[in-house]
Amino acid sequence: MKRFIPILFILIGCGMMTIGAVILGGTYVVRRADAPDIFAWKPPLELLDHRALAPASVLSPLLDTSAVDALNIALDSAHLDNAYALVAYDPTLTDAVRLGALLQLGAQFAKANKTTQAVTCYQAAALLATLSPAVSDTARLDAYSQSNQGLRDLNAADAARWVTDQAFLVAQFSPTVQRQVRARRLTQIADDYTGLGLSGLATQARTQANDAPDASNVPTRTVFVPVSGVLPVSPQVVAAKQARVAAAKQLAADLANNAPKTVNDWPADSVSQLSDTLDAEDQARQTYYDQASAATQDPAIKLALARDRVNWLALKYRVARGAFGNSLVAAWSKNSKTIASDLSDAWEEWYRLAQAQAVTAPNANQATEDLIRQELIGGRWGWLANVPETELTQALSDVTQRLIDQAVPALRLDTLTRNGKTNFILVPDERYGKKEQALPK
Repeated sequence: MKRFIPILFILIGCGMMTIGAVILGGTYVVRRADAPDIFAWKPPLELLDHRALAPASVLSPLLDTSAVDALNIALDSAHLDNAYALVAYDPTLTDAVRLGALLQLGAQFAKANKTTQAVTCYQAAALLATLSPAVSDTARLDAYSQSNQGLRDLNAADAARWVTDQAFLVAQFSPTVQRQVRARRLTQIADDYTGLGLSGLATQARTQANDAPDASNVPTRTVFVPVSGVLPVSPQVVAAKQARVAAAKQLAADLANNAPKTVNDWPADSVSQLSDTLDAEDQARQTYYDQASAATQDPAIKLALARDRVNWLALKYRVARGAFGNSLVAAWSKNSKTIASDLSDAWEEWYRLAQAQAVTAPNANQATEDLIRQELIGGRWGWLANVPETELTQALSDVTQRLIDQAVPALRLDTLTRNGKTNFILVPDERYGKKEQALPK
């Protein structure tokens, strides 16, 4: 028996080592599985948890409340998923407001220990900062800084590295960032690289900070905004909208008085009344858009009609997907793919009319680039179901080459593909088209 005791201890030790290896290996696999893939993008509306929507404030967009006010109501009430739904669906929010909301939501989701939602918001904020033509390079750096810090706090190292690389490129090569801001941001980027264990890049960034150039003498320009006319008034649409708002107020009051535990507890009569008014308004609006568009030759009015149709169909699509916490119009829920296609078509019509104005603008190529970048945002947000992103990136490549040939001073929006998936980066002319080689090394 004594001869077997050492063997027994050896076997026990080997078993414990095996179990430990399995545990460590399993932990590694879980961590790798949980780590966000920065190239595996999903539209924000695909990531919304409809079950988490709070009935108390979710109906705000149906009450004729502006998107900004509805967003503030949701945030002030700590209804984070309600606020996220607005960021995901509402096209009336400006890029600046959407960006600020994503950063705030990232911090609040992290505080609530909702890590996946927090990482999603920070990644979406970084992407929006990169794509939006309406965000200045200084504001981009602010957004990258907040996103990077949030991602690092959540141990999303790969995503944080990507954001830090993008910030390094913008801080180094932007022609519009003032020297003091550039130096401060480069120093911060050096600290970020140090935190990621990238001492070589940290040294590069610190060296750049010590010798940061001032901004180039670049004339200030604003993002291209097409001229929109005044919508003709439709008494039928006005009446239908008033009926819908009244029905939504009634449902909101009922929900406030008797907080439902599940969607089955929503007051059926109030839901039915709202459903009827939504359907009636949809019919009134479709008739109005078709008739009003046919009756005018004014491109600005046609543009206004197209945008109003977009805004309505975006709301209809949210209803169809149950993104108000309940199925408010059953027929729409059964046809959500058709409504998504209608929304995409409406966006395409708006961009077609806007592009007709862009080609006659003083800086036609810059105006065209602005519109394409907005289309890319729409595609990434899931609003352009019928437009392949490859079509947009090819159009972007064409106009970017013209801007480079004209020596228009700006960073260029470029694409980088890994495993068949695409992401976007901002680079100087000399790194445009260099793909992986454009990234800091």
